[in-house]
Amino acid sequence: MDVRPGTVVKVSDGFAWVEVERSAGCGRCTERGGCGQSCERNVSTYMIPLDSAVLPGERVELEVSSGTALLAALLTYGVALFALIVGVALGVWFGDASDSAVAVGLIAGLALAGIWLRASAAMSLLPAIRIVSGRPHSRFS
Repeated sequence: MDVRPGTVVKVSDGFAWVEVERSAGCGRCTERGGCGQSCERNVSTYMIPLDSAVLPGERVELEVSSGTALLAALLTYGVALFALIVGVALGVWFGDASDSAVAVGLIAGLALAGIWLRASAAMSLLPAIRIVSGRPHSRFS
């Protein structure tokens, strides 16, 4: 589990915008062979579906299960690639391998992948970041 402290900056429509202090991944941002990001911005903001009541200014901890990012990437890219290949195959099969039929199959496959991924995210099939604890916080302290 990866747990990061953050601050709620906005709450709206069942989502919380949480600012989380970002740590440098490589530690050599500006050096030759480093990531090149320069770590210009130390804070990242995440839009998170709410499972508990929080208020702007509240300090929270965000918990992400190990492997969540890998699973999300595999689902996203894997589903899109699979749908693309199936769409192209169907375009070749039904369209006698014409360029326009292949293009229509490709676009249809990617569109169906996008629709499925949005629907599965709404049904919580994809991993989500959860707020695990909240503590009142004043911006003036």
